[in-house]
Amino acid sequence: MPFRDSWPLLGGLLFIIGFGAGLPLVAMVGLGTMALGVTSRWWSNHLFDRLELRRSLAERRVFIDEPVELEVRLVNRKPLPLPWFEWRLALGEHLRAAGERLAASAVPGLHYLVRRGAIGWYAVERWTFTLTAARRGYHQLGPASIRSSDILGAWPARTEDTELDHLVVYPRVYRLPDLGLPAERPFGDARGGERIFEDPLRIAGLREFRPGDPLRRIDWKATARAGDLRSRVYEPSATRQLYVLLNIDTLEHAWEGYLSDELERLVSVAASVIAWAAGARYAVGLLANGAYPDADRPIRLPPSRSRDQLVRLLEALAVVQPLTMGDLAGAIRREMGRIEAGSTLIAVAALVPAPLAEALARLAAEGHRVHLLATTDRAARADIPGVTVERVAAAFQPAEALA
Repeated sequence: MPFRDSWPLLGGLLFIIGFGAGLPLVAMVGLGTMALGVTSRWWSNHLFDRLELRRSLAERRVFIDEPVELEVRLVNRKPLPLPWFEWRLALGEHLRAAGERLAASAVPGLHYLVRRGAIGWYAVERWTFTLTAARRGYHQLGPASIRSSDILGAWPARTEDTELDHLVVYPRVYRLPDLGLPAERPFGDARGGERIFEDPLRIAGLREFRPGDPLRRIDWKATARAGDLRSRVYEPSATRQLYVLLNIDTLEHAWEGYLSDELERLVSVAASVIAWAAGARYAVGLLANGAYPDADRPIRLPPSRSRDQLVRLLEALAVVQPLTMGDLAGAIRREMGRIEAGSTLIAVAALVPAPLAEALARLAAEGHRVHLLATTDRAARADIPGVTVERVAAAFQPAEALA
């Protein structure tokens, strides 16, 4: 048993000896020691009652190097002060707090924001920090811990706050001319006059069945009435579809690892195309051979013009990690039956293996407009029938980025 735990017993023993021997001074010392030990122990046991460490972010989604305010509040809602405290809040390794020297952590990928002080009864202490992130990603805030002690410092205690928050940091978004693409019609003229984009919800009429018509186009009721197969004719759709196909592989074999700078270029090019397409009122989607954090599902967002689609797409690109969910060619093959006829498909790749080249060629053969944006010379050398290959700028200047 530690010596500090024996204080009440020692005080009680002195009180008994002093009282029994008729030594009032010894008895008073024993009584005071016992009372002080019991009080300090009780104080330590109730240090964290009705004590809260709250934190709040001014924004949950920011761009790289964009400042965001973090407010931390320590709230003590009891009539028992904390003579001293130390709280620690874990931050992801790529988060920085302006003017703060962050403490190292034994946990890989984290460091600590630390404050020390004292707080009285029914008191609130506030701190405001300015955070920035040097890299895109899904950056962690938390867990947190608080240390304190009784008035004598004899019984220190610690409590943990396991709550986690996250700050989503979008990738850099560039103007298309900065990537070597024309600002106007970077993927060619929009085809007009042809019924390429069709809306299956708007039926214009019926016609005789033609070889090659998909079964879902056949109107079975009209066929039964006429005695011959009849196919539906759809109205042209006013919505243009653009699907970004992102290959996050940077080396041929997974066991070789990955190239960090190349992965960031891929994500930035995809984000730049998506931002341009959303501004040009395309229905934009994303398909990538990656996964969401802590989720065993690939990144797949079908084209949409909903108001929050751009935010969802940038968030998906923010969390792209080097770990793949198979190859992009396999994801494309699974998606082929869902892609609307006449869509514009933009593949972004640093590496174009043979299965991916075959999948892109098949998309082009089905009538889609397919472009390959190559971020490396090796990808730019790909010769794929029906696919336009363009080499985008390899060196991105942060000062030219649009955040």
